[in-house]
Amino acid sequence: SNITSFTNTNPAFPFSAGMLLTTGNGVGAQGPNNATSFTNNAPPTPNVGTDPELNALANGTVTNGTVLEFDFVPSGDTMSFRYIFGSEEYPEFSPSSFNDAFGLFLWGPGITGPYALAGYANGANIATIPGGIPVTINNVGDASNTQYYVFNDNGSTYGNAIQYDGTTVLLTAAASVQCNQTYHIKLAISNVSDQAYDSGVFLEANSFSSN
Repeated sequence: SNITSFTNTNPAFPFSAGMLLTTGNGVGAQGPNNATSFTNNAPPTPNVGTDPELNALANGTVTNGTVLEFDFVPSGDTMSFRYIFGSEEYPEFSPSSFNDAFGLFLWGPGITGPYALAGYANGANIATIPGGIPVTINNVGDASNTQYYVFNDNGSTYGNAIQYDGTTVLLTAAASVQCNQTYHIKLAISNVSDQAYDSGVFLEANSFSSN
């Protein structure tokens, strides 16, 4: 229930279709934006009680969320993914201890970073804004790195498209890779410190690509 497909006909929201990973039930991300503290966790969604990568990003206690991971073989020397992170934690809890986090972790030939995975050299989080700053509630919002933040209070930007009170701008996660080699990718999102105020990441259909 917290990994869902979506379609959208509202031109105010940049994606017409894709996949949503959320800390609540996917239907809870559906607009309009008619609440400032929305949570849809009934029936309860799966818990991510601990996750080494998310724990490192959030710098707090990871609670409910979801992880999607798989192997892929690129056909070129780059890979990319277009996404938008949104949350009901915005704007009241940015920054706060409720530092909901999203990571897009990559392991494989030529990838280096701090995240360990058996069978691979240490991997990297490529869901970042310039400067290598991870996408979390505290790092992007109306108080931090606001050039990457979109206000959506009362649907001010996206109309009736989504419920979330704020999002990042459309971001691209990208990395240099080696053609025909096997890579492992992990998309992970979680609430931090509580299980309320949903957060989610919209992944654009057909944007996971290699040149």
